[in-house]
Amino acid sequence: MDVTHLVLALAGLLIGIMKAGFGGGVGVVVTPLLALVIPAKLALGVMLPLSLAADLIAIRYYWKYRVSRVVGSLIPGMAVGVLVGWILLDAIPDIWFRRVLGGLACVFGLLQALKDRLPRVPSVSAVAAGVALGVVSVLTHSGGIIMMLYLIPRGLSGRAFVATAVLVGLVLNSMKSLAYAHLGLLGPEVWRMDLFMLPTLAMGVGLGILMNRGLPVVWFNRAILALVLVIGVRLMLS
Repeated sequence: MDVTHLVLALAGLLIGIMKAGFGGGVGVVVTPLLALVIPAKLALGVMLPLSLAADLIAIRYYWKYRVSRVVGSLIPGMAVGVLVGWILLDAIPDIWFRRVLGGLACVFGLLQALKDRLPRVPSVSAVAAGVALGVVSVLTHSGGIIMMLYLIPRGLSGRAFVATAVLVGLVLNSMKSLAYAHLGLLGPEVWRMDLFMLPTLAMGVGLGILMNRGLPVVWFNRAILALVLVIGVRLMLS
């Protein structure tokens, strides 16, 4: 097995662990990791079907807990953001996008670490939050931190929070699929890589559940942050 296949296997494992054990943050880690061994833009395409599959599975359980008005308030901004992200993704040359992705990985890794100290986003900024979500998600799959900053002040219960976040993710990923398909990022090669990652992703789900029971989240988050920063710097210097 070559380095590319090893990284794909590790990426699948991390997706499963983080989705099942620690509630997300997948894009900021796995997308830059994949970009170490495959073209950075192609890494975005590889992540999208797996993210959509996870959203579709989760929404079947959480659908009745969703808060539709919150999702609806974000959709106009997200549509604009996806369009802007689409234009930027098409315009940035591949060699520079690898470095941009590395820089954004560092930024959003630090935001993830500092999320509890960041100011709350006011209700009036739904459109702005939606635009930011759309742009960042198209370029990096790292919109989760923006979504959390927007949803936390809404006072949603645990299940309503997760259900609303999952539905926002499903709508956003569906919008992104049009952009990625137009840019040629969802071709046969992407689907082959996704199929290769499925076994380790399933293993990661089981490990994530076990780790959630026995491993302090703070230590896992610190290890992931260190990994993100190392990968981000490596991409910027490549």
